Amino acid sequence: MQVQELLRARATHTAIEEEKAALKGADFLPEDAVANCSTYRAAVWLAWENRRHRGMTKSRLAEVCDLYAPHVTHFVNPLAQDGKGKRRADLPAEKISAFEAAVGNRAVSQWLSRRARLTIMEEMIAARS
Repeated sequence: MQVQELLRARATHTAIEEEKAALKGADFLPEDAVANCSTYRAAVWLAWENRRHRGMTKSRLAEVCDLYAPHVTHFVNPLAQDGKGKRRADLPAEKISAFEAAVGNRAVSQWLSRRARLTIMEEMIAARS
């Protein structure tokens, strides 16, 4: 019985690694779509809604990205609060790369880059005033 469990675990691990490798080379989404995201959560949702493999479930996303499955429902949700008004957790920064590889697009990085440029521009304008 233990041998079968070990073989099953090894096969699952191999499948996850193969899926990660297959999903490398994430695409960029249209700039206007990213510009319409007003929050980090919206960018994560945009990435999820535009995932390359439409059949990927949140459970599978958790496996591929090494995330705690129950938390993925909080990360990948357009609403910042649950039905009781409690704030949902955000996708951890250290998981952005794995998340983008899994969904096959760079929406989150695009949003962060866009936001950083705006912040730098705002600083430059303020310094000139």
